[in-house]
Amino acid sequence: MSARVADFDAIVVGGGHNGLTAAAYLALAGRRVCVLERRDVLGGACVTEELWPGYRVSRCSYVVSLLHPGVVSDLELARHGYRVRVCDPSWATITPDGQPVALRYGEPERTRAELAAISRRDADAYPEYEALLERVARVVRPLLTMVPPPGDPARALALAASTLGLRRADLADAYRVMTTSVADLLDDFFESDALKGSLASTGVVGVWAGPCTPGTAYNLLHHSVGEIDGVPGAWGQVVGGMGAISEALAASARAAGAVVRTDAEVASVDVEGGRVHGVTLAGGQRLRAPVVASGVHPRSLVLDLVGRAAWPAGVVAAIERYRSRGGAVKINLVVSELPRFEAFAAADHPAIYAGEFGFCRSVEALERAWDQAKHGKPADEPYLDVLCPSVHDPTLVDDGLPGHVVTLYTQFGPPAEEGWPDGAREAYADRCLEILRRYAPNMTPGVVLHREILAPPDLERIFGLVGGNIFHGEQGLDQMAFMRPAPALSRYATPIAGLYLCGSGSHPGGGVSGLPGRNAARRILSDAPLTERLRRRATSVRRG
Repeated sequence: MSARVADFDAIVVGGGHNGLTAAAYLALAGRRVCVLERRDVLGGACVTEELWPGYRVSRCSYVVSLLHPGVVSDLELARHGYRVRVCDPSWATITPDGQPVALRYGEPERTRAELAAISRRDADAYPEYEALLERVARVVRPLLTMVPPPGDPARALALAASTLGLRRADLADAYRVMTTSVADLLDDFFESDALKGSLASTGVVGVWAGPCTPGTAYNLLHHSVGEIDGVPGAWGQVVGGMGAISEALAASARAAGAVVRTDAEVASVDVEGGRVHGVTLAGGQRLRAPVVASGVHPRSLVLDLVGRAAWPAGVVAAIERYRSRGGAVKINLVVSELPRFEAFAAADHPAIYAGEFGFCRSVEALERAWDQAKHGKPADEPYLDVLCPSVHDPTLVDDGLPGHVVTLYTQFGPPAEEGWPDGAREAYADRCLEILRRYAPNMTPGVVLHREILAPPDLERIFGLVGGNIFHGEQGLDQMAFMRPAPALSRYATPIAGLYLCGSGSHPGGGVSGLPGRNAARRILSDAPLTERLRRRATSVRRG
């Protein structure tokens, strides 16, 4: 290894939103940073792509809530083009008899009236349910922005509680939500199958588990801890699609001096003598840096880019055990007309297109869908989250072109390619449209102008989401905080000096939050004096 001067102070592997976030923070701190993205477009799974001429689609992730306000303000994302429209209502479901039920921000009486139409008991219980989630969110939120404390979940919760001066009862609520199933949690509050099915679907978004699996209530909470413009729990549509977040992050990083490259696939992360020295690109170019931060899946980093031989045996064993399976199937459409619902007129319910609306008739139906995927078969009756983003964002469709962009986030499908024989993707998408057509009869095959179906193997192939898991690893309690992705890697630094994790496979997990990137950058900067001493020592040894 030569003693040449490093090309950069830090190299970030992967131009997903977390990698870009880490790069921007490091560049703002005066570091010479280079981001290397394999694809020709930035953003990883947080991306907008023109899949068909004149039609732009949030190809993978599709709504935002978890993007941390600190990231937005620190990196001046609004100045760099980030604009978001709050979805209000945040969520609507269509009951089996075709009636819409909308959940609204800051309008408890309107939400209560909507719920009372299907169950007065559920309408009465909903405020208590919301209050529980907010109490637990207050415990969890401070944990998301810190390096995970070593120890156990009880210690982490106690730390958060002491920070905020919370009651012992708040800790009990947090432990309850983190360990129970979403089905059991909802049974404690509600009686309506339609409401429970709709809310339970949020508990299994992105996880390889059914609603009756212990721990899925935490996943529901995970999707409730964000905010938009100071509104807790709000969800929003990003103007220009989700890729506009990644472009704003890249613009912030570049403005601070970072180099951001696409079509730059990293073939290896180069390690010698127990420390990182840089990377080698697929074309053979070598770039040197004393710090490398990886935003790619932990398994890809440890086993492929670095290789087993460079790691302690315990790390390799832990990463080989790290579970990364997913059941999400994303269907992107251009349709000539929006859904026209049989049981009500959209004009009477204009909020139906304001955010997501979902179709999941019961917890039992959701569990059956999971059972089928678990046994290697795409679900006969998937649940659907439907979004019509171009209704409120004309930038997604060129002027003069017909139709609207519609996305369907669905589950469940098996993660392995053998679960998707020829024609299975098309048959699955046809079933999803048939479910939509039960309520909106105009959604015939002839309405679809363009269609893309992304099963879990496609999510892995295109976006590097190993096993099709949209969170870079399953979010069971045994794979979160100081266990994510393994105890020796959970605090962003690794046993290899100068090598860090900054992606969703590290704390606090998946979703478009920017927090793994932000937290990792802070850890890198706090370690900077030690990193510099190690770099000088290694250079001295090589020269000697």
